[in-house]
This record gives sequence, structure tokens and C-alpha cells, in this order.
Amino acid sequence: MIFHPLSSRSVFSVILLFFCLLVCGCNYHGRIRRNIYKKPSFQEKVDLSVLVVNDRFIQQSVTLNGLDNYIPAQYVFRTDDGASVAAADALGTLFSQVDVGGKRLASQYDYVAEIDYTVTPDDIHYRYAIVGNEDLVWREKRYYPGLKTTVRLTLRRPGSRQAVIMLDASRRHDVTLNTVGKTIYWFNRVTLTLLYPVLSPAFMQTSGAAIRKNLEKDLQECLSEIMNHLEENRVILSAGHGPDYLPRRDGEYREMLEKTVYLEVPDAHGSGFFISPDGYILTNAHVVKNNRDARFYLYRDMPFEPFRAEPPFRYARVIKVNKERDLALLKAEGEFPYFELEPDRSRYKTGDSVLVLGNPLDNFWTVTQGIISALNNYYSTDEIQVDAAINPGNSGGPLVLKSSGKVIGVNSRSIKAHLGDGMGYAISTYEVERTLGISQPVDGEKLERELLKKI
Repeated sequence: MIFHPLSSRSVFSVILLFFCLLVCGCNYHGRIRRNIYKKPSFQEKVDLSVLVVNDRFIQQSVTLNGLDNYIPAQYVFRTDDGASVAAADALGTLFSQVDVGGKRLASQYDYVAEIDYTVTPDDIHYRYAIVGNEDLVWREKRYYPGLKTTVRLTLRRPGSRQAVIMLDASRRHDVTLNTVGKTIYWFNRVTLTLLYPVLSPAFMQTSGAAIRKNLEKDLQECLSEIMNHLEENRVILSAGHGPDYLPRRDGEYREMLEKTVYLEVPDAHGSGFFISPDGYILTNAHVVKNNRDARFYLYRDMPFEPFRAEPPFRYARVIKVNKERDLALLKAEGEFPYFELEPDRSRYKTGDSVLVLGNPLDNFWTVTQGIISALNNYYSTDEIQVDAAINPGNSGGPLVLKSSGKVIGVNSRSIKAHLGDGMGYAISTYEVERTLGISQPVDGEKLERELLKKI
């Protein structure tokens, strides 16, 4: 048998070429193009300058599964340049001067525009198809892979964390192929993917280009929708409508609100309140969940945006949790104003006026008033039923007896609207003291010893 080095090198080269095609053909790299926003300007522009911040965008990788079982696909699109320029073009239809640049230039403009642009795979859409043969006909649920585009425009004044206006828009489209892509797709299926290394680069380029065009179309439609809403709200953009134009007027309730906090963990948020000057906070167990720490904000920190990695948030340690009674105790460092607890059940009764404090649905530091509807024993948990509104976000906030200003309960839950109305529940401070084993003044050394025993 004669060995031919040239032939072996040729075979190796072919194998290497096929391998390169295989690897490169599974990825598409593209970018959102500039100048995709083509809408006409509004008739009357606002004589203000806007800076579109472009140093908040990052390269985003979108992976689609289910486009073709025979051809895996990963599509990578850069959004930092095209999306910010498209946003600037859109804002230029309403404002007299719009530029794109880094946040360090913000002080030179009347407004700073932040564009949050995200693209995520969306496979939850499906359609029913009628299929069958000569004997049977049936309906078949077929899922269609898609991409969801979400755009959020936030206008801020330079030097302030307060958002003047925040607008959202979203679009979704099925991932479809153009004519060339469909031809390659079916040819690949007919040939049983034997030519996959050769066909995959062409398939990825054509399908990627089609997806990019749809993403650009969705971005343009989202920006157009946002600009229409912004134009209708142009009255708030004038120079006289500064951050202090419509101040809060909390009056006599401000002192109480300053004793409550906005709590957040990675996948939830709620309320809490101080029960000692050295930073012990009461809340619900379902607010902190299984986290060892929670971020919190104070009344004086307003304005702020939740779930942002920006100050002025602080951290509190989770000291005690009782999931059965839905209670949790946290510890923050510092000195804070605090509520007095009223554990004596004889101090209040049905019909007494109460206040519910908290942060319902991200409406920060609100007060609702009602009366005690009943005192309940709910599976051996002492609860107070009230008719004041308790909504998601109120959980963990204080239930205050209006006549004394003392806390008689921790807001916990409410009946869903379709089941009943005006039925909220708080866990009494009597239950808090016997469940968590605390009383005022809070014995911090005792709690620390209990915590050390668990470690």
C-alpha cells in the first residue's frame, strides 16, 4: 500500500474547511443599523435640548431554539450604536436639539434621555393547525419561535434622579425566513443535512438578515408609539415644571411615613418599618423570601428607581424568619425614627380607625384609612381584618391605630378582587412578639446570640 502525503494533506484541509464552516455557520453577528427612524417631525417642536445617553448599552446575545432542529442558531446583535441613534432621530422630531453622547455631558442639556432596549426570545405564542389523513382530522397546537422587543424611554433632568416621564412600548414578531432562507432550509431537509456545513453559513446570513430587519422595524414602531405619547404629554416638558413643581404634601402623616421603608430583593419588593432606633425592621417573610439580605430605601431618598444598581439604597441583614406566621426581622446599621408597638389586644376593637402605610404597586409611601372589621384567629395566628386597601407592595408595612399612632399589626395579605372587596389582613403585634420573641426595647444582644447559635 502506497501512502501519498499530498492526498492526506488534502483530506485534512477539506476536513478543516468543513469544520470551520460548521463552527462559523452556527453564528450570525450583526448590528442595528443607523438612520432607521423615518417618521416626519411634529408640527410644533419643543425648544429644549436633549442628550441621549449611549454609554448604557451593551452587546446583547439572543439565542433562538426551535427555528430548525437540524440547524442550530445563535444570533448576536449589537444595539449600542443603532438603537441610540434611532432614539435620537425619534426625539429630534419633537425637540429642537438632540445629541448622542456619554452621561458626563448631561449638565449641558435640559434633559437626559435613557433608552432601555431589550430583545428576548419569546416562545409562548402558538397557533392551532388542522391536520389529518384520509380517516382522521384533528387540531394540533404548534409553537412559533419569536422575538420580543421592549423599549423604555426615561427623561430626566440633569443632576436629579427624578424621572420626568417614563414611557414603554413593546412588539413581538414570529421568526420567519425570506425566500432564500426557505429554499436553503428545505434543500437541507431533503438532503438529510449532508450538506449542512456548506449550507449553514448561507442559511445563517439570510435568516439573520431577516431577523435584523424585523428587529429594526419593531424598534421603529416602538419609538413611534413612545413619541406619540410623549407629544401628548408635552405640557410637562416646559421649563416651569421642575422637580418641585408638584411637591408631596404629607402633612401630619410625614412623621409616620419616615418610619417606614421600601424593601426589595432580586425578585420581589414590599414594605417594612423600624421598631427600634438602632435599625431593627419588621416585615413579612414572603417579602424577603430566602434571601439573607435586603435592600431598603428611606422616605428621604425619594426620588429613586427600584431595582437599579445606583445609590441611595442601603442593606439590612435578615435576623429572624418565621414562614408559617409570615414574619421576618431585619437589622440595618444606623439610627432611625421608629414606631412603638401595641401588643395589648385590649387597646383596640372592631370599629376603631386604622391606617395602612406602605408602597403598593411601586406607589411610594402611601396612606390608606379604614376601620377594624374583625379580630380573627386564622389557623392559630392572631390577625386583624380591616377594610382599608392592602395591595401588593403594602406587605410588611405597619397597621397603625389612628388614635394612638402605635402599630397594632403588620400588613400581610388581602382577598383577591374577584373573590371579595375591602378585606385586608394584618398580623397583630401580639402575634409578632410571641412568634419572634421580641419586645420593645429590642434586645439586640439576645438576638445576636440566637443568630450565632444557628450558624
